[in-house]
Amino acid sequence: MNDNLSLFIPLSHEDVDCPDHKKYGPLSGNRAYYLIVPGLSLLSQTEIAKFCPKEKAFCLTKALQGQCYGKNVKAETLKRTCPCSCDAVHFDRIQSCCKAVGRREMEFCLPLCRYNTTLDELSTGLGYKCVSQLTTWAYCAADVGDNTACCKQRGIAPECLSFCKGDVPTCDLQSLFTYQPCLRYIGTITHCHMENLHSVPRWDPEWTARCDWDESD
Repeated sequence: MNDNLSLFIPLSHEDVDCPDHKKYGPLSGNRAYYLIVPGLSLLSQTEIAKFCPKEKAFCLTKALQGQCYGKNVKAETLKRTCPCSCDAVHFDRIQSCCKAVGRREMEFCLPLCRYNTTLDELSTGLGYKCVSQLTTWAYCAADVGDNTACCKQRGIAPECLSFCKGDVPTCDLQSLFTYQPCLRYIGTITHCHMENLHSVPRWDPEWTARCDWDESD
């Protein structure tokens, strides 16, 4: 994944509703196409172009159409041909979720909400300060997908499989630290999540972290 996108933050623009479920916003006198999905931030073709100036226009268009997601032949080919554009939409997907369902007072943790977050980053001071947001990151990375089978095939330890379905049921810091050994699998787990993403996000903007003592499903 393109490391330059680790600090990629979608720009906000004043936009207006237009027919056939598209939105446009004034950018340098031109109309810029936005992908519209409930709960997803507005990411324009112009914005991706700023971060991926070497990629062709078809990369930006196909990425915004959701064709980078999943592990089908078309998606895998596009990720090889248009790596920067595909990284941008993957980043926007998980960031939009973390911004929507994460705790507002923990917004300083958003730089860690990525599919390419490393174990070294999680081991820094910021990583320890943001350990309470581990449940949010796990939920958003999975995007409501249960990728346990993928994780099992790749040798993820049984005690860490809750990360593979985005369900880390704990709300106290002491319990969260018991999951620390699972972080060594972070690359494999996020790979499983990315392989199984749908073209449109499925996360619930009303989601809240489930605690160990919460008996609800």
